[in-house]
Amino acid sequence: MNAETEKHCTVLIFYDKGVPPTSDELAKRLESKKDSVKAEALEELVLLMINGETYPKLLMTIIKFVVASTDHRVKKLLTIYWEIVEKCKENGDLKEEMILVCNALRSDLMHANEYIRGSTLRLLCKMKYYRILEPLKEAVLRNLSHRHSYVRRNAVMCVFSIVKSFGLEVMPEAPEDIEQLLLVEGDLSTKRNAFLMLLNCDQDRAVKYILSMQDQVSTMGDIFQLSVLELVRKVCRTSPASKGRLLRIVFDLASSSSTAVSYDCASSLVSLSSSPIAIHQATSAYVTLLTEQSDNNVKLIVLDRLQEVQKHHKQVMEGMVMDIFRALTCPSLDVRKKVMDICLGSLVSPRNVKDIVALLKKEVIKTMGYEAQGVEGNLEYRRLLIRALHACTGQYADQAESVMFLFMDFLTESDQTTAADVIMFLRELIANYPDLRKRILARLTDSVGDVQLSRVLRGCLWLFGEYAEEPELIESVIESLLAGIRPLPLVPEETGGKEKKDAAGASSKEGEKKQTASSAAKITTKTVVLADGTYATQNVYEKGDEAEESISTAKDDGKGKKSALRSLVLGGDFLLCAMIGTSMTKLALKSQGLSAALRNEVLLVLVNMYKIVKAHACGGERSDSAVRLTQCIRLMVGNIGSPLAEGHLAASELMKAEWASKQGRDQLSKVLELASQNSQWALGAEAEAEEKNVGPDECIVFRQLRERKGGGASAGAIDDDDDFRAARGASIASQAAADGALFAERLAKVQQMTGLADPVYVEAFLQVHSFDLVLELLLINRGDDTLQNVVVELSTQGDLKIVDRPAGVTLMPGEQRTVHASIKVGSTETGIIFGYVTYEKKSAADKECTVLNELHVDILDYIERAWIGELAFRTMWSEFEWENKININTSITEVGAFLEHIMRNTNMSIVGRSYKSSGAGAKDQKKGKLTSEDVQEMLNEAVGIKKLIETSSFVAVNLYAKSIFGEDALANISIERLPEGKLTGSVRIRSRTQGIALSLGDRITIVQRGVQGGKQGGGVPVKP
Repeated sequence: MNAETEKHCTVLIFYDKGVPPTSDELAKRLESKKDSVKAEALEELVLLMINGETYPKLLMTIIKFVVASTDHRVKKLLTIYWEIVEKCKENGDLKEEMILVCNALRSDLMHANEYIRGSTLRLLCKMKYYRILEPLKEAVLRNLSHRHSYVRRNAVMCVFSIVKSFGLEVMPEAPEDIEQLLLVEGDLSTKRNAFLMLLNCDQDRAVKYILSMQDQVSTMGDIFQLSVLELVRKVCRTSPASKGRLLRIVFDLASSSSTAVSYDCASSLVSLSSSPIAIHQATSAYVTLLTEQSDNNVKLIVLDRLQEVQKHHKQVMEGMVMDIFRALTCPSLDVRKKVMDICLGSLVSPRNVKDIVALLKKEVIKTMGYEAQGVEGNLEYRRLLIRALHACTGQYADQAESVMFLFMDFLTESDQTTAADVIMFLRELIANYPDLRKRILARLTDSVGDVQLSRVLRGCLWLFGEYAEEPELIESVIESLLAGIRPLPLVPEETGGKEKKDAAGASSKEGEKKQTASSAAKITTKTVVLADGTYATQNVYEKGDEAEESISTAKDDGKGKKSALRSLVLGGDFLLCAMIGTSMTKLALKSQGLSAALRNEVLLVLVNMYKIVKAHACGGERSDSAVRLTQCIRLMVGNIGSPLAEGHLAASELMKAEWASKQGRDQLSKVLELASQNSQWALGAEAEAEEKNVGPDECIVFRQLRERKGGGASAGAIDDDDDFRAARGASIASQAAADGALFAERLAKVQQMTGLADPVYVEAFLQVHSFDLVLELLLINRGDDTLQNVVVELSTQGDLKIVDRPAGVTLMPGEQRTVHASIKVGSTETGIIFGYVTYEKKSAADKECTVLNELHVDILDYIERAWIGELAFRTMWSEFEWENKININTSITEVGAFLEHIMRNTNMSIVGRSYKSSGAGAKDQKKGKLTSEDVQEMLNEAVGIKKLIETSSFVAVNLYAKSIFGEDALANISIERLPEGKLTGSVRIRSRTQGIALSLGDRITIVQRGVQGGKQGGGVPVKP
């Protein structure tokens, strides 16, 4: 099809044409007297013409032999034929045959059958040739008063199409005729079409009509109401004088039973008015949609709109919090997270915190019920609720008191994230509210024996050692810890295993099976990443079916159970051993009235744990835990009264002074302050709103002082600044600079696909639009021959799918053409686009082919800056299956410079801190690439990491980013600076899917040497 046909063509039907028939063959069939034969021939002709064949000689044949047919199928096919047929000569003049076509169309417009009239009017809507339409205008206007609504409906749209294409001058009487039709019309679709025509062609008539009918608008159909809302939005922006009366109509429609109208009303109120009444009405409409619609996609769209309202109208939203929380009944975790993001933080106040906490408590209790246990996502929802309650109650002691004992029930769970969240919450309460300390610590004392997770046990032990002050509480804590460790002495697992093996040799086969089952479910050891980025082992005690039986040493004698605390200690959890020793020593030194028997038993536990650590294959005398236990033993011995050497005595006094200085509490307060600032739902935090920066030379416009003509502001009322810039030449200069920057950016992304000496030179520019890629290909004929059927054939590797392939073109000598291809992206991984270009020469019998260079898709376009907390990072790190390790091999010698280089080239942010941009365009910055200023701002905020970079030869940093597909990317960078100045170490990347881990590994491998502009995809990733 030629360019003119493609421009106006509205019909595309695929047809496998094979060997197309000749004009004579089709003409013979079209001249048949049978309507069925004509219809089949005409259908084949239409399909062939749509797929590129041209039959110019058949136009007169159809006018002679087909137009006069009365068969309905033939009439329908004729309308498609008139739409696609070439109507002009090569010089652009209308063909003489089209005069006869006009006569046929006029006859159809006056036909007795309303279907033929309507379909002909629909055809004229697509006609873009005024010389064809001019003699038909009178017939079109007559159909506005036809008895059938189908004809009137299409007649209105035909008039609208003519006026829109050629101006109101060609049909000056049309608005008045349409207005008269609108006043008497009863059909809803026709009335909607007529109103749309007035809306776009004569806005004053439309406003006059709608104001005269404003009391009846709410009873009209939803399609008409949507058109009214479109008019309101358009008029309120151009004519503020009518805004008050029109907004009253929007208020009436906001409670419509139609969900589309209700949503459109809410959007209109938010965009057109900042009145609290209007915002409240819009929010109520959104909340109604949120709670009544079952589709999760609708809920997410509505929640996005509510989030926008929250940024600018916090006071109005505050009263709607409890209504929005009703959406928590939706089982979708995405919806629940979005609800939490909106309602928590800035919308929580002393007025509503009690109701919010009560509602969240009910939801937590629901997740503990029997029915909820098998529901997918129940565990994640409970974690979300616990974090939400933590955020709400952190600043309200009375509310915290109502949930703290409920939370303590989760300490004994095997889910690490839930239990760790709870212990962090209790730590904050104990540090901030002294009145609650005694009750919390007393309850922890009762629960510590049932806690299974080493991390949670360590948190409890630190709280005991730091905050337990009363002698009764101290004694109770020590007794509880000793009860979990007894019986003494502690015998390592290896020795106990040999004894059990010997004992089992003399038992029956049934006893052997029972013993094997008992020893199978004891301790699970996991590798976790610590806060500084280093690795450690975590031991979790899990009870098996037979674990309730005694599997202890011979001294247990089968009479007691083995606690999780004892199992972890005997299993080689050195960090827990050191924490037990430190806490029990602190407690023993605090309480002067502690009995000698308890002191001796504490000392015996310390010595036993020291022996376990010393004898373990991974321990030894020089391990950190052994050194720490040695210090505790020295303090206990000195406290009993035994003489110590001068060096040991000085070390003991130094340790006592450090503990007495309350330095740990000071550090904890700093940690809690930092955590509250970077909290996902920080109370009182304002939502990020885009700020406008106004230059000092901008005009100040006083709208109230402006001259008004015709009851409204002039169309150019907002152009003062543009006029001022144009007067001093700034507009042209700034536009030129912007155009130059855009051109330079595009030029940097252009890649050469073929050589300059090839017959067809090809350049490619790849542009990213969210989940789509648009590939723009420039084709240049470098030879002296005309190249026909120049086609670029593309293929992809990776999760890429070609949607629209480049069209074939013909290139004259030296001519250049641009073609486009659309590609769909499925996930964040390195994709490759490759292919070849084929073309034909008149002198050559066969097609010629040139292979294209590979085009690599940069994954950085799909990775956005994101924030995550340290606990969530460590949880995901332990859960994710794919890891890619890249050894550092770089010419950069500065740790800070290398870290900045990696962060800029991967869009990854430091874990544990939220970076909220205060300037304009924060949303664009999130999607754009990190700059050096952004990285420096992050490092300045992360004081500890910055100090490590400046003073230490080893730095470990955790980084995080998120793709536009919702994939999480975690990275741990461990950098060591050698004495000769070279950097070494590794970068570990973890993700839930393989693609992003390998692709980020490729990216880091390429850019880590400090060379800018390397091609993507050159490295070989390490498969985890």
